[in-house]
Amino acid sequence: MFDVIANYFTNDWQLPILLSVVCVSIASGVLSPIVISSRMAFFSDAVAHSTLAGVALGLLLGLGNPVITMVLMGVMVALIIASLRQFTTLALDTLLGVAMAGSLAAGFLLYEYQKGYADLHSYLFGQPSLLGWMDFWMVAFNAAISLLVIMLFSNRFLLLAVSRPLAQARRIPVARYEFLLIVLLGLVVSLSVRAVGLLMVNALLIVPAAASRNVARSVRGMFIGSIVVAVVSGLTGLFAGDFLGLAPAPAIVVTAVICFIVSQVLRPFVGHHVAEA
Repeated sequence: MFDVIANYFTNDWQLPILLSVVCVSIASGVLSPIVISSRMAFFSDAVAHSTLAGVALGLLLGLGNPVITMVLMGVMVALIIASLRQFTTLALDTLLGVAMAGSLAAGFLLYEYQKGYADLHSYLFGQPSLLGWMDFWMVAFNAAISLLVIMLFSNRFLLLAVSRPLAQARRIPVARYEFLLIVLLGLVVSLSVRAVGLLMVNALLIVPAAASRNVARSVRGMFIGSIVVAVVSGLTGLFAGDFLGLAPAPAIVVTAVICFIVSQVLRPFVGHHVAEA
């Protein structure tokens, strides 16, 4: 096991994998409390499914690494859903269901048009071994932006999650912050797909904060705990998956779920924990 860990620090092709997983974990972990407080879990899942169409479109256009079309598709679908909320009486879960079904079906049709599914598995379930230095710089920039935005505006995002009318009464530009959160969520989800897969990425946006909230005594503690759980899960899943010959992405999610179960057991022994929004 120690040899496996050491290899990630000494091999040039494994180091960007390690650093990319850490950055993806940080970005997901810092955004996780906002996602569960705002009840946006289904929303992030819809964005994740839409990235499949972006991947297929990128491959159809001959892009070796379709990250640009993947990110554009994820952010575009997120903005479309947010815009439709303002102009329809349909429930949000209905809009999300339509977006998920439509984007997933469109992605599969584009793949079928190309007569090839070679890269499909890696995007559905993640393939960290395919990550290189270019991927690292993109997810590192994304993690830095996510940290900066949450550090500056976490209180306003949480107030929006608790009460939109109260935020408006305090003269907070609600639409502007909702737009910022949606774009940030679209970026984090889209850039995490190559590492953990579109079927698994939503877990990293839910489980870390859920585990942290069980034992955190303050909002600040919940954010810090969420990042710690995400990073520990990312590294443990990566190393254990390599050591045991298992797929890293499911191993990362299973580790995060184990952290949640442990936090649930410890919850009664914590004097004060963060209440749900």
